[in-house]
Amino acid sequence: MSDFTIYSEDVGKVRRLMLAYQASVKADYIVLCHRDGSIIAEVGSLGIDATPLAVLSTASFDSARQVGMMLGGVNFQAVSYTGEERSIYIAPVDESLLLVQVFTGSRLPNRIDDFNRLLVEKLVDAVPAFTQNTSKLI
Repeated sequence: MSDFTIYSEDVGKVRRLMLAYQASVKADYIVLCHRDGSIIAEVGSLGIDATPLAVLSTASFDSARQVGMMLGGVNFQAVSYTGEERSIYIAPVDESLLLVQVFTGSRLPNRIDDFNRLLVEKLVDAVPAFTQNTSKLI
């Protein structure tokens, strides 16, 4: 279960940051989710239920992290997949949260790691609860 508290005014801050980010990187869809699959905020649309995407992205990221450990403790900072029609970039906000970003086409934006890092910094500044363990998600 989720291990922090987020208030409705924080969700508004998060959505505004995500919308600005979405416009700058031209993402089709971005979801901020908890590692348990709970969706905290989303912007854009894919025309599908995002819950399975959040759950599978979490499993994918955790699997990649395990592969990194098998290779000598390498801690992957992000996981990406590219397809002919869509690409996806999955990165942690902290130990409990992931940003899942979906793009049109077979390429991710240049410097996506840098852009993502800036968004994560802004999210943590806007909602300190993202890096503090408290009670539960509301």
